[in-house]
Amino acid sequence: MPHSQGYDVDGYRLLNEDRTLIVGLVRGGLFLASGIHKVFHKAQLIHAIKPKHIKKQHLEGIVTVILVDDVINCGNSVVEFVRRIQDTNGAVRIIVVAGVIQDKAVGGCSPICALARSTELTIITLRLSKNKYTGKGVTDTGNRLFNTTHWD
Repeated sequence: MPHSQGYDVDGYRLLNEDRTLIVGLVRGGLFLASGIHKVFHKAQLIHAIKPKHIKKQHLEGIVTVILVDDVINCGNSVVEFVRRIQDTNGAVRIIVVAGVIQDKAVGGCSPICALARSTELTIITLRLSKNKYTGKGVTDTGNRLFNTTHWD
């Protein structure tokens, strides 16, 4: 593709961008999902609190789902979302994107590793952490980031 200084450079696009669904997990994944959507603006974007919020009609014609959360501690909720997506459309490719993943969530016999052994699953994170923090209620990451204590 043309560079602003007058020469060509390699460029990349997301294959089937217009058949991609970005799912931002409420609350923590909202900003990261919005940022991904700005880059892949032809993709669809929805927000989900629970796996059941991903409906069959959301996945019709979709070939790739990008599941976005801010922090993954143990991975149980991600596994529930992945299973919901697979049960609804087993042919879709799933990519999990997170700001931080606790290292035990993707190691050993974790729920995510068990799932990844039986299905193709791509996981992308900005940081792998050895720290363990599981918030609840007013100390939850989403509440702290978005001041959403009234949702609890």
